Amino acid sequence: MQVYLCQEVHYETALHWQKEFVEKRKRGEIEDTLFLLEHPPTYTMGSDQKWEHLLYPPDQLKKQGFGIYRSNRGGDITYHGPGQMVAYPIIHLREAGLTPIGFVRLLEQIVCDVLSFYHLEGQRKEGYPGVWIQDRKICAIGIGISRGVTFHGLALNVRPNLTHFQNIIPCGLAQFGVTSLAKELGYAPEMSMVQQQLVAAFERNLQTTCHVCHHQPTIGGYEYENDRGEKTGVIA
Repeated sequence: MQVYLCQEVHYETALHWQKEFVEKRKRGEIEDTLFLLEHPPTYTMGSDQKWEHLLYPPDQLKKQGFGIYRSNRGGDITYHGPGQMVAYPIIHLREAGLTPIGFVRLLEQIVCDVLSFYHLEGQRKEGYPGVWIQDRKICAIGIGISRGVTFHGLALNVRPNLTHFQNIIPCGLAQFGVTSLAKELGYAPEMSMVQQQLVAAFERNLQTTCHVCHHQPTIGGYEYENDRGEKTGVIA
């Protein structure tokens, strides 16, 4: 598996990378690939399209510096921002011996492995994809699949500004809270260490070898179209 360890990347750019790499993976031109990165403050809406879960007018949030995007992953609205480690795995499910549900369970296990490194017990909650610490969600998971190849992935709260979640109903779950590694541990872990632990957990759970590079893929452009030919981008 090729792994790209990136810095802060705009959401549109990451979408474009995923589209390009998914198409290459379908054609067998590349191996499975993993992007690990952070985003600037961003809200994304998945296929559930419940815009009432965005609690403030888009224009108001845009003026405050938030990007707002439609996304063709599954799920409801979520937040991405600095201090949150996002993982976008581009994986050929059949070659990996995985079903879509099995892939979600694998992502949950990977995050639980990372949490265990910090002596925290990650949990699954029946009917709610993601990883939890009791009733506090620490990792959101939302995937897309195109002809058997995955895109989108997981967002692990390491040390984000948790007040940014107050502008939305995260994943549509008003009855639950949101947490982070920093909040649970009482200190802010190094993002580079979290990246290392995620890479090790992907290697272990996929029984693969990761080839890590510390630069961004050399792909230009920012526009992205989903499988229905609909452009995905800023809506505010």
